[in-house]
Amino acid sequence: MKDTCVLTEYRITTHLPCSLKLGLVSDLHESDPEDALILLKKEAPDLIMIAGDTLERHGGTKDTQRDVYERKLERLLRHLLMKLDDIFEYLFGKRDHDPAYAWHFLEEAGKIAPVFLSPGNHEWYFLPKDLEIMKKAGVRLLNNADCVFSIKGGSIRIGGFSSVPDEKWLEEFGRKDGFKILLCHHPEYYDRYLLGEKVDLVLAGHAHGGQIRIGNQGIYAPGQGLFPHYTKGIYHEKMLVTAGCSNTASVPRLGNPREVVMVHLEGREKA
Repeated sequence: MKDTCVLTEYRITTHLPCSLKLGLVSDLHESDPEDALILLKKEAPDLIMIAGDTLERHGGTKDTQRDVYERKLERLLRHLLMKLDDIFEYLFGKRDHDPAYAWHFLEEAGKIAPVFLSPGNHEWYFLPKDLEIMKKAGVRLLNNADCVFSIKGGSIRIGGFSSVPDEKWLEEFGRKDGFKILLCHHPEYYDRYLLGEKVDLVLAGHAHGGQIRIGNQGIYAPGQGLFPHYTKGIYHEKMLVTAGCSNTASVPRLGNPREVVMVHLEGREKA
């Protein structure tokens, strides 16, 4: 079966004075971005939101930044799955990953619409070349930081909650005025950090759709373990989780195509 990147669309009613179209991309992991770029160019969103893990910046190990609350069973399961991935790599070969893919994606995305990026758990740091590309493409890097962006005669506040969470910044962000969008790579952070925070929309990734999906249920997600709750779709009427736009593991994705998401924020003029 062909490994196809699909377009997934959601419509969300808001109190914004105008409607906006957001392109959501997550978990590129330095893979070939051409099919994702084709969808973004065709859809022409007003803004592009990147919810982490565009680059691989965590040294020579497969292991990455992990939640300090990770339980022993989850840690054991994760290491077993990494061993399984090693076996699949041995049998079928490694997947094609290259930082040049990520740089190309950022450059091309910046030509389509303003881009906002929050780091994921694979991005412990950024190299000077990464930052140079981001600056050239006009990418706004939001690492426990936020900004106000003016668009269509109004403004929205966009923040990025890092894989190394800064709870003080998050509380300050929640107290600020205006319509607030939060990029948060980790959907499992919702219950721990985001409940009760005054944020209008959370955009997340990380779960890779549960890798293998049976109906609407993913099988495994990092930080959530087996049969995870937050893998793909809208939760609590305010958090949208994308299944991501690359297949990073050698273990195949089944019933779970790679995706680019379009979020239609319907403003008051639609009422």
